[in-house]
Amino acid sequence: MGTKTKIKKYIQEWERKGYINGIPDEAPIELEKRGIVPSYKMICMAIMKNPNNLEILGFQREKCKIYQEIKRQEIYNRPTKNKQLKLFL
Repeated sequence: MGTKTKIKKYIQEWERKGYINGIPDEAPIELEKRGIVPSYKMICMAIMKNPNNLEILGFQREKCKIYQEIKRQEIYNRPTKNKQLKLFL
């Protein structure tokens, strides 16, 4: 998901939550830090810090598919012993 798409999703989500006339330019700093109130100032700060992730706005980093596949293979190839608990003797 691109940066523009994430920002549009962020704005639409807050408009759905009650900001029908749009989100404000600024809000009290304490409320912005907690993520209680949206603002365009927070969007600008998120873009300046890391335009790809936008973690400040509540988006998670996208996991690399190649890393996930390598990790899956690593776990599959681990030498394992039967560590399953025996519930019935």
